[in-house]
Amino acid sequence: MRDSTFNFIRKQSHSIEAKLFLCGIALLAIFGIAILICLFLQNGLGDKLLSVGLSSLVFGRAAGISLALALGFNALWATILNIYIENTMVVILYPLFVWSVQGIRTFQKTENFFNSINAIAQKYEKLLKRYGILGLFLFVWLPFWLTGPIVGAAIGYFMRLQVWLNLFVVLSGTNLAIVCWAYLLARLDSELKYFGQNSMWVLLGIFVSLAIFGAFFAKFKQKGKQ
Repeated sequence: MRDSTFNFIRKQSHSIEAKLFLCGIALLAIFGIAILICLFLQNGLGDKLLSVGLSSLVFGRAAGISLALALGFNALWATILNIYIENTMVVILYPLFVWSVQGIRTFQKTENFFNSINAIAQKYEKLLKRYGILGLFLFVWLPFWLTGPIVGAAIGYFMRLQVWLNLFVVLSGTNLAIVCWAYLLARLDSELKYFGQNSMWVLLGIFVSLAIFGAFFAKFKQKGKQ
């Protein structure tokens, strides 16, 4: 980092991005405190919350929801947990992406990640600009590879949408997608239980495998272009 992140945020405290980042950190802290309290109480909930959070962040919303259902959460709580996790992630990462595009370094280890997000967003920005807000909403909602909320928010930034409108559209699409996934997977869980009690674990394995394959494929494709 050129300057400590704390000092940078303090200097930028008037900006929308800084306020969003601090809000995201507060949401993350609340989630972390809830996990620590549950771990201290040894009620078994802390491990589950941590597992669902990591699964959603690393492997995507479908994996996070399927794991939540496999661990015994009902569809409502699986939905609430994943909405909280993905919204927190967007509110934290969007300001970091904006600062990265503006040439401001915060966390050095995230530069490659934001460079890849930048490249993907610019690739789709011209296409989605034709369809405006509806196109951005559908881009985030549809369950295709590389159509998550971070890429969507980055595209909204390049489309020059106002910050609050951008986040409203992106988070609305994300939350609706989570609701749809939770409903679909809960229905599948009830139907597939005729074949055994481990249906969600099987689906979780499929989603994780697809996420890992997608990550390796994207890296292979990127190396091929170099």
